Amino acid sequence: MFNRHSLGSVSIALLLFAVPPAWSADPAFKFFRWDEDYRALSGVQDLSFYDRLKFTELTDSMYLSFGGGIRERLNYYQNDLFGLTTNNDGNLLLSRLLVHGDLHLNENARLFVELGGHYTREDGIAPGPFDEDEVDVTQAFVDLSASNTTVRLGRQEMSLGSTRLVGVRDGPNVRRAFDGVRIDSSWKAVDLRLFALQEVRVLDGSWDNESNAGEELWGAYGSLESSISRFDIYYLGLNRDAASYAQGRADETRHSFGVRAYGQRGAWDWDYEAIYQGGSFGDADIRAWTAATVTGFSLDELPWKPRLALSANIASGDDDLEDGTLGTFNPLYPNLMYFEEAAILAPQNFTNLEPEITVYPSDRLSISFDWDFFWRLEREDAVYVRGLRPLTGTQGTSERFVTHVPSLSIDYEINRYLAVNLSYSRFFAGDVIDDAGGTDIDFLKLEAQLTF
Repeated sequence: MFNRHSLGSVSIALLLFAVPPAWSADPAFKFFRWDEDYRALSGVQDLSFYDRLKFTELTDSMYLSFGGGIRERLNYYQNDLFGLTTNNDGNLLLSRLLVHGDLHLNENARLFVELGGHYTREDGIAPGPFDEDEVDVTQAFVDLSASNTTVRLGRQEMSLGSTRLVGVRDGPNVRRAFDGVRIDSSWKAVDLRLFALQEVRVLDGSWDNESNAGEELWGAYGSLESSISRFDIYYLGLNRDAASYAQGRADETRHSFGVRAYGQRGAWDWDYEAIYQGGSFGDADIRAWTAATVTGFSLDELPWKPRLALSANIASGDDDLEDGTLGTFNPLYPNLMYFEEAAILAPQNFTNLEPEITVYPSDRLSISFDWDFFWRLEREDAVYVRGLRPLTGTQGTSERFVTHVPSLSIDYEINRYLAVNLSYSRFFAGDVIDDAGGTDIDFLKLEAQLTF
């Protein structure tokens, strides 16, 4: 069995010497691997060994597909979390190996199983709670379909909409998964998803991950198409044991009601979202909200096809820790890399502006540069960081400005199987961090991803 050292060595070797195999068809790999469809290989003569891994026809209506991925990611931090916690300097090598099998029994039933190994090598920085998990079932679900409806039962990844509230935790080693049931239905221009799930608790041994009854998510998410834009309307319910805010720790039940408008027309694209939250936090009532916008403009007629964008976001904080009401917004299960690759800051009690430019020197190369300006909204509340927890020393200081962060990201797709990324961010400490005793952060990420 692989250990943390052998997996890293094998992964690096495969990444360095990966050669595209012979391939009879060329469907794109998907972020969610169960979305891939290899039925185009049906009836093709003289399939290669790799083709047969992607499509093994068992009967006229039954086929089996195998695949997976290897990711090596090196994170380097100097003064992580502004130096306000321990173990602030060093690097962390994250090694992830995923393999899956996808059995389509017929047009109405399929079984998808994915196994994963997740290992780290650390130097000065301790692994996070979702970085180590030796060998475990990362996904295992059954899909049952009839007409325009699919019922999914079992362990599964899921993201919703913009991923501001529910996204895959792809930065750390172990991606987020849930146990439970979801139902997807479509009628003409309307899509509806219903679900009742428990987050999977990640333990660092083998075959020991389990449903976490203290992390429950349920809701309904609808999408509809119009001539003006595409719209999402949704309700999400959350039960979370021992949630942590500047106000303290208590059991939380939170109800989120949201609407989103997004689309593209000509050179313009947009993504606007607003959410209101109610519920209870211990004996306190919850009254929280957020609004988020991204507006982009593409100049496809220019060399390198630049896209300019401006992101503006705001989320409520708690203006009085003693009034019996919790005003801090909860982003539930967010994709923190939505805001910056270092995934340091959480979108709670904040407002930010982030201009960005992305250029495409070739079809396989993109270069992005953005500059994030981040303020705390309520002085009585804290700055929140990864793990959705208040940052030590930031509660109750008199200032608002937290940090400004220039970031550069370079993505290069070497071929359809192998991609690499280089990212760098510099977090300049603002008044809030200075008052708390913190200083600037440097973050560098090197990543290589092999998909097969």
